Amino acid sequence: MASEYRARSLGNALRYKGNAGMWTWLLHRVTGLGILAFLIIHVVETAAVVYWPDFYDEALNLYRSPLFRFAELLIFFSVLYHALNGLRIIVQDFWPIAMLHQRRLAWAAAGLSAVLILPVAWLMVAPLFGLRPEPGTERHEQRMRERGETYELQVQAAPQNAVAPVSMEAGR
Repeated sequence: MASEYRARSLGNALRYKGNAGMWTWLLHRVTGLGILAFLIIHVVETAAVVYWPDFYDEALNLYRSPLFRFAELLIFFSVLYHALNGLRIIVQDFWPIAMLHQRRLAWAAAGLSAVLILPVAWLMVAPLFGLRPEPGTERHEQRMRERGETYELQVQAAPQNAVAPVSMEAGR
């Protein structure tokens, strides 16, 4: 008995053919790869503090940019969704009757991820728009005042991009 093989194009092979199960499968793999990439970058960047301190300082300056703030938010969402979807998979593995509710469970994992990311998004993105101070700023300023030291904030002037120190002691 001969097997029949159909010639497929790459477009046909990659075309969406499934339902919620395929989307959750794909998103689970993509978020897992994103988390892995983040961990590799994080380990290399953290090791750089020992071997290349200047590179580490430049990396920290780069991480303060708005683009990286949104990238951190994406990483947090990836971890959150990957964990909740993993719990959904565990539930379906241990209780096969849950497979009857696969679509609802997939939407529950996605919806819960979307709801739980909102407070984190506020904490991470609001300082970019001046809606709240950076996390830890108040405590750092308080500790510096208790030590009797001045707190120097690096501020960039818009036209020349020159860095000028600003003392927090002037506000006392």
